[in-house]
Amino acid sequence: MIVPLESENATATIEFRFLGGFAVRSNGSWHSGPAPKKGGGLIQYLGTYPRRVATRDEIATAFWPGLDLDEVEHRIHLAASGARMFFRRIFGGIDPLQCVGSGYCWRQSVQVVSDADRFLEWTRRGTLESLRTAVELYAGDFLAGDTADWLQPMRVKMAAARACALETIVEELLMREQFAAALSFGLDLVSAERGHENGTRQVMRCFASLGQRTRAIEQYDFLTAYLAEQIGVEPTAETTELASRIAAGLVA
Repeated sequence: MIVPLESENATATIEFRFLGGFAVRSNGSWHSGPAPKKGGGLIQYLGTYPRRVATRDEIATAFWPGLDLDEVEHRIHLAASGARMFFRRIFGGIDPLQCVGSGYCWRQSVQVVSDADRFLEWTRRGTLESLRTAVELYAGDFLAGDTADWLQPMRVKMAAARACALETIVEELLMREQFAAALSFGLDLVSAERGHENGTRQVMRCFASLGQRTRAIEQYDFLTAYLAEQIGVEPTAETTELASRIAAGLVA
């Protein structure tokens, strides 16, 4: 239950959805948030980095690089006002933001949670079950559809964590000889990262083990064409040797 924050001992939880898009949860409902210039961008930024103070210089660099200080100060003030208005509306008067020195952060009585943090926590646990949970949680790119420069490192981090999780899942399922299940995860991996060589080899092994040598070789051909077109290289010797062994019927 969310309660007003005026009380020193009051607590509140703000839940964000970042993967596949952006939303804030209130009383069981999801809200898209205000426009970026009316506080939406600031809310996303603070939600992405919930355990630190975002200084005015940091905010200015993220959203308005190149503008003079006076103009930036005014825009930051308008963004903070818009963010506070949004939270008061969906949380019944709550103002969870605090101005600290030269920046903004969440009040200590506020707990911030997100699907992005849960996703990373599941990947860190590293078990087959936790990795599968992480992959299921990944509904799409971090803040999909947004193009702001500040979010790109986090987007890359999330996508890389997902690729690593998929790769580990497939390897584990291959060792368990669960080839059909491994193939499903492997195809997800190479669909997201067409040039992922180890993922392609994993998919090739899956198809070969399921008796589908032609489709295994097709994966090699797809990879070869992609690498030639995108970066002008050939598959590694390991990948080429695997393709030869599958074509000769030596992998099953």
